[in-house]
Amino acid sequence: MNRRQSLARRLALPLTIAACLAGGAALADPWIPPAGSGIAKAEVRLYTADRHFPHSHFGTSTTPASKLSLTQFRLTGATGLGHDLSLEYDLRVASTRLSHLGAAHTSTGPQDQEIGLNYGLTQTPAFADSLTFNLIAPTGAAKPPPALGTGRWAVEPDAQFGLRQGPLSATLIAGPRVFLDGGATQLRAELDLFASATPRIALTGTVFFVNTLQRQRLLPPADQGEIYNLLRLGIGAQYRLTATLRPFIEYEADIAGKSIHAGQRITIGVAFRY
Repeated sequence: MNRRQSLARRLALPLTIAACLAGGAALADPWIPPAGSGIAKAEVRLYTADRHFPHSHFGTSTTPASKLSLTQFRLTGATGLGHDLSLEYDLRVASTRLSHLGAAHTSTGPQDQEIGLNYGLTQTPAFADSLTFNLIAPTGAAKPPPALGTGRWAVEPDAQFGLRQGPLSATLIAGPRVFLDGGATQLRAELDLFASATPRIALTGTVFFVNTLQRQRLLPPADQGEIYNLLRLGIGAQYRLTATLRPFIEYEADIAGKSIHAGQRITIGVAFRY
């Protein structure tokens, strides 16, 4: 076995995950926009990690690991279709670089893409809930490492809830991501917090958690990208430049996990409302 093959086998799991899956929800918003209107967010994500959470259990301790860096270009959004429906999407392209024992490898291209339909149930100014069905297409290359995708189709039915009270709001999206090869099911949840500090400046916070239920069988190497647990916290701010444009910045850190790199991410982008 040559050096590159050995590296691929030892690091296929954390690379696939850090590069592709630990991203959070496409767009947590249970308020369905009117037909023809919506929101689109274009952003750049810069992720770095040189430590790793334990393989044996979920925890906060980390050990030195290969250095992983990722630059991701992401477009997310929701468009109202009418009849209490909206189209949601999460489209990603990335360049990821792995450095280990003096060797460096880079992968660039599309990652796995997500698209779904969101159906509104209760829709009031103070409270909303909805049901979403998402399809994740394996458009990212799964090998050689560093991987850009899992190589597996998946579906994700979610429930979304939202509360608004004056300058404060909170949204929650939760549901399973089921890989159709039968290898694993991820239970995923994201809480987004929003507080208007001034008429133009708002503060944001995020909590993202994923727990994987693995089938009781040995998974082939290509399936290993489905297996990880993670808790990530984030803080940020956005500025209301105009009625339609809102630049934003966010910092996120991996707080606890299992079988995944432990790193930090900075996101810079702009939201466009139409």
